[in-house]
Amino acid sequence: MNEIISESKRRFDKYCKDNQVFEERINSLINYYFLLLADRVNILQDREFNNEVEEKQFKSSLKRFETLFPAAAKNAFLKGYQLGLEFFKHPETVIPDSLFTNPNFVQDIPFAIVNAAEFSIYELVRTDETQEFSVFAVRTYEGIKHIMEQVFCEIALEHEREERGLKVVEGKTTTFTNVPVDRLFTITPSVAANVVHADGRCEIWSLNWNTKLTLDNPFIELAQVTIVYKDKTEIQKNLRDGFIYEQSLFSAVPLEEIEDRLEIRVKYNLIDNMPCNLDGFEIESLLTELLTKIQNATKVPFENMLLL
Repeated sequence: MNEIISESKRRFDKYCKDNQVFEERINSLINYYFLLLADRVNILQDREFNNEVEEKQFKSSLKRFETLFPAAAKNAFLKGYQLGLEFFKHPETVIPDSLFTNPNFVQDIPFAIVNAAEFSIYELVRTDETQEFSVFAVRTYEGIKHIMEQVFCEIALEHEREERGLKVVEGKTTTFTNVPVDRLFTITPSVAANVVHADGRCEIWSLNWNTKLTLDNPFIELAQVTIVYKDKTEIQKNLRDGFIYEQSLFSAVPLEEIEDRLEIRVKYNLIDNMPCNLDGFEIESLLTELLTKIQNATKVPFENMLLL
């Protein structure tokens, strides 16, 4: 075990030191989960205080939250190294090299680690730092324990995936948004997507919870996204033909001022067996990342994108 710990620290230093891209990736993950957790416990919203003592106590707790969480998260990453290394180096773990080039094998790693572990993942990624934050947070913020454990488990397993740096076989991508058709692709750290339909002007994506949240079923759909491109000549023709839909959107716009338009329709799947709720910061982050990803691929200006 000491060998695993030493190797984990060595690899952590290797990938983090003097590697701005990887450091930014880690910090982005930590910031995402920090905001997610802070939103769930309602500590970043504006509020009024009944007295100075209450205000001072709240600000003190917020300061501890801001200080303890990044340290706890980074140590959960390091623990994730140890967890992954121990799994891959275990004599009973036999994984052909060919699997590591399979684009979808990486999705199975969290499931494999969980099923090989004797204890729960949270127990395996527990460190002094995560424990200190946990004790403080559970005592200070009601109802935080479940989401906090989920966060640390996600962070540890996410880092193990990143650390592997596996080269996967390149596959086909869509012509419209250039996303892969043969594998899941990331929207946010908690949400992945796969292509349901694709042609030159329309794509449909299924958004799924990351496999770290749904280890036994990676295709629990939380939403479906339909992306439709309409050039200005098509919109102008539909207006002349009296299409109700175009009339409702562009009736006040002169025909000569009509521009190409990109419509993004998001339909949420409200079912009872969701692994966790999607609300607040997570919805905002999801929509922001969706629009950014689509805009980067299509080069359609944000002002010409319509979110429905």
